[in-house]
Amino acid sequence: MTRKNSPQRASKTNRLRGRTLYVVGVENMVGCCELSAVDVAKIRTRIHMTVEPRSSDHTVIAASHFNAAAAYFGWSGAVQRLARSGKDGADKALIDAISDASWIADHYDRVVLASGDHAFTYAVAALKAEGVKVIVIRPDTGFSNKMRLVAGPDLMLLKSPVPANVINLFRNHKKAA
Repeated sequence: MTRKNSPQRASKTNRLRGRTLYVVGVENMVGCCELSAVDVAKIRTRIHMTVEPRSSDHTVIAASHFNAAAAYFGWSGAVQRLARSGKDGADKALIDAISDASWIADHYDRVVLASGDHAFTYAVAALKAEGVKVIVIRPDTGFSNKMRLVAGPDLMLLKSPVPANVINLFRNHKKAA
């Protein structure tokens, strides 16, 4: 997504402070290739529990065309929804959305990337080089070592939808006969 024809970029002093861009690879975060709207709604809740959004924040999500309906209906609120077919199509669509690192730096203070795919390592490094704080939310499964290295101390684990003390209340204790 290049912005060559856009008006002169806003200077860093004129932009809104505290704006965050959420970039979410839905299939990577759910951890499967067949999604339902309920799966997407649950992962949205968990992401927002990990890094709480504000009203001025923007969100971009992507899924393959097979999961586009689930992603579109499962993620509520104002969001830019992308779908692309092919191998790593959704990842490529998200990379295109954040490819202009200087434009992102002029409009956002922070980017929250919810994906564990190694394809985003160069984009994360470019954003950090522009002075944007990049927080990477790690999915439950399938996290790249390259992403772990580039994320550094700004790596966050995806919050559990159920607090740890609730799980302990429902443990099954079997007595030996």
